[in-house]
This record gives sequence, structure tokens and C-alpha cells, in this order.
Amino acid sequence: MRRLSEMHGWNTMLFKTQKAEDKRVKRIYGNWKLLIKSLLIKEKISKKYEGMGKAGGSKPSKGHVHKFPVKSRRKDKVTGEMVQKCSCGLVVPVESCEEEL
Repeated sequence: MRRLSEMHGWNTMLFKTQKAEDKRVKRIYGNWKLLIKSLLIKEKISKKYEGMGKAGGSKPSKGHVHKFPVKSRRKDKVTGEMVQKCSCGLVVPVESCEEEL
């Protein structure tokens, strides 16, 4: 009877060890999957906004040309510098807009 009890305990321990190992491996593969997906998304975004630079630039995207009406000029609340806003939502400093014209 004692041997049977020891075998049951041994099997239980093996089962728990195997279950913990499976859980660890599943987490490892999940982390790799998340990393690869993130890198693919980053690459896709990089290609989409390639060449836009720090301030956003004015590279046309799918037929859109950035236009900055004079009335869109305003003072940025955070930096305090004058900025212009395109209809698409792109905000750039006034100096960089005047250089492109």
C-alpha cells in the first residue's frame, strides 16, 4: 500500500512539473509572438510615414497634399512656439511651413 501511495505522489509531482513547464513554454512563445507582431507593425508604420522627419514633414500620402492656411496659425500651449495645422491634423512649426512654400 505504501508503494502505491508513493507512486501516486510521484505521478502528481511529475504532472505538476510538466504543467509548470508547459505554462512557461506557452508564455515564452506568447512573448515571441507579441514581439514579432510589434516589429511588423513598427515596420509597416515606418514605411507608411517614411521621410516625414521629426516635425512630420509634408510628404503627400495617397494624394493628400498638406495645406496650411494662415488662419490655422496658433501658439502651441506646451512649447510656446507658433505652429500651423493642416486639415488632416498635422501640426508643424511655422518656420518649417514657410521654408517649404
